[in-house]
Formats: sequence, structure tokens, C-alpha cells
Amino acid sequence: MAISSGEGPSRNNTSLNRKRPRITIRYRSRESEERHIVEAQGGSTNHEDRERDAGEGRGRQNEEIEEEAEDAVAAEEEESEDVIEVVEVEESFLRGKPASEGDGGGGRDGSIPVTLTDPDILNCCICCQPLTIPVFQCENGHIACSTCCVKLANKCCYSCTAPIGNIRCRAIEKVLESLKISCRYARHGCIEKITHINKSIHEKDCIYTPCWCFIDGCHFTAPSKKLSQHINNEHHGSFLNFYYDSFLYLTLGLNQKAVVLKEVTDSNIFIIKNDLEYLGNAIKVFNIGPKASVETYRYELYARSQGCCLKLDSFVNHTLGNNFPATTKFLLVPVDFRGPSPEVNIEIRVYKVYESSRRE
Repeated sequence: MAISSGEGPSRNNTSLNRKRPRITIRYRSRESEERHIVEAQGGSTNHEDRERDAGEGRGRQNEEIEEEAEDAVAAEEEESEDVIEVVEVEESFLRGKPASEGDGGGGRDGSIPVTLTDPDILNCCICCQPLTIPVFQCENGHIACSTCCVKLANKCCYSCTAPIGNIRCRAIEKVLESLKISCRYARHGCIEKITHINKSIHEKDCIYTPCWCFIDGCHFTAPSKKLSQHINNEHHGSFLNFYYDSFLYLTLGLNQKAVVLKEVTDSNIFIIKNDLEYLGNAIKVFNIGPKASVETYRYELYARSQGCCLKLDSFVNHTLGNNFPATTKFLLVPVDFRGPSPEVNIEIRVYKVYESSRRE
């Protein structure tokens, strides 16, 4: 069976010279909101006044209001081409009044929904990576992450050459602490809401990270659970079933590059890679899926020949299926060990362990 070793898609870094958009937040008080609604309807706040406004005077007033509104909108659009999002919030929110005390506020926890159509706005302008605390700014307000501040020559701002690295940007830091966003793998089923500063940590181990089908010529991608279903339905017969904590006996042929194993109880996919090296066979064990934060897997691998035995007891390597990284965790079976037979007889046992008991 052929195992694909192609690299997954990579994301190009954004240009450092790209114009960064700004966010505009507009608010109006409740009195001005009511007055705006009434005026748009062409009347006043008093019922008797509305009756007196009937006739040609009211018609002319409506036309003037509409013309002024159109001119204001046109001017605003011309001046705000780089505005990516306009968020309207209650005036009480900006004054610190809890959202639950007024109508039209945020959620029960005091939060308000905000949409960023350009998520790169919270990335460092130098390295294009997500900003993390601490964030520094120069005297002119240009910001950079702490890692880039250390690397900047003479501690000068990348934009205006003013000193940078001593003044913290507390406003941006508070935004990063309070902002919660969806996981990038939400469309694959993840419902977690994480803070921006913990985004990369969560996504590194997210169980909904898409994995690539490793069968040569197949381009299917999905989370590890759905990938297991795909392997079972579309590539049936290309794997062997096994159980945790039970030994499985296999014979690897001279040109057999891999063996696919599927655990019966939870359908996890494991791959035994058989790489031919100058000194012999380098046998490695991989689990298809992200590295779990709670549980992981350990294995015992034996190779037997002519009354001799080689053993490797180690943790399973993890891969997303798009490549099989080089690792020092493998069992080397020398050419002389297997004797005249081109085949290698192995035994393997895979079992679960937990992070608290993991010791190497």
C-alpha cells in the first residue's frame, strides 16, 4: 500500500507594507436614538405638534432631511474606505453601566458581539504573528510584539524610528485579554471560544484539526474521527483491526513500506512505517490526529529472528497524515539480524496513558 508523503498546504505571510485597516465604534444615546427615529418619520415628539406639522411644510422638511442624510452618508463613505467594521453600542456601555441594567445591551455576562472582517488586525505588523502580551508601543503609537522588540536594531520603531520597547500598550493588552474568538476549526465541529492570546495553543491540540488521508492518490481531509470513517468506507481492506493492550503479530515484507492499523473500540488510526535504511529497517509508529492534551499512546515493539529479540518501548508519534516527520523514536533492525529472510517478524502492543502519568 502506498502512503502519501506530500506536505500540507502552507499559509503565506502577509506583506509588511499592507495598509492596516481601522475599526470605528459609533454610539448614540437613547434620547438621540428616539429623536432620530421620530425625525426620520417626519414628525415631532408631541402628538399635537405632529398634527400642526401636516401639509407642505412637513413635506419640505422631509426632503431636506433625506438630502442631508444622503450627503452625510456619501461623505462618510468617501472618508472611511478602510473601515472594516462599524459597531453600534449603547452609551451606557461606554460609561461603564452593566449591560443588564439597560435595554439593548450585551449578553447576560455583559459581553457584546463584535465582528472583525480582517482577523490580521490583531497580528504584529512586523512578524505577522498573533499579538501576545506584553505589547509595546513607541511614542507615536506604533505597536509591536515583545519578540520583535528584542530583535529590532537599536530598539527603534520599524515605522518612525522612535524608541520602542519600554512603553506598554495597555489598551491593546486589555483587548487581547477580553476578546474571545471561535476556533479556526469551527467549521469542522469545534465550538470552543478561546481568548486571542490562547488561540494558537488551543488550535495546536484541537481534536477537530483536519487530517489528510495518507493513501496515495486520495485527497480527503477531515478531523481524525471522520477520517477513520472515510478509511473504513473508501479504503476497506487496506488496514488491520486490533485492540488496545493486546499483542498483534505482523510480518513486514522487504518492499512493504507501511501497515495501517485501526483500533476496534474507538477507531483510532495507527501506521507502522517501515523505512529501508543503509543499516537495515527503521520501524516507526504514528497515530493519525493532533496530539491530545489529556491522553496519549505508548507502544511496545518487538522484532524476533533466529532466537534473538529487539525491543522498543516508547510513546507514539503524532502526525496529521500529510507528512511523517523524522524522529529518533524507531526500532532499527539490522540487515544481519533478519538473516537470509527478507522479511521482518514483529510484535506490537499499543496502550493508553495519561499526561499525569507520562514520564520519559
